[in-house]
Amino acid sequence: MGDDTLLKQVEELAKKEHLEIFKISAATKDGVQELIDFVEKTLKTLPKEELFDIEERKIYTLEEKQDQWSIKEENGVFIVSGKAVERLMGRVNIEDNESMHYLQKSLKNLGIDQKLKEMGVCEGDTVILADWELEWYE
Repeated sequence: MGDDTLLKQVEELAKKEHLEIFKISAATKDGVQELIDFVEKTLKTLPKEELFDIEERKIYTLEEKQDQWSIKEENGVFIVSGKAVERLMGRVNIEDNESMHYLQKSLKNLGIDQKLKEMGVCEGDTVILADWELEWYE
């Protein structure tokens, strides 16, 4: 079967199925612009669709309430406990500087930082967060 016979069969099938056919050549670029023009024209006729429906989108947050932690001082050691602190420490890698920055930011956002200062924490004091014993510094 020759190329012309195959082309005729494809053209007949396309006509039957109401499809456009474009003969193109990557080497000579014949027909490429016509194909691009057709695609551009077709895309402009398609209805615009939202990528997602905002009402169906669920947003999950990790809300730590201020009342989900408490601080007590025992012999100069500040012990911070509660669900919010346990969840926070579960997300922190003590060996990683970025993670420690996250810890400091989170302690501030939760109000723990301010409460420790009000209770008299000083640089070098021991602070226990969940099961982690850390040295306080500003």
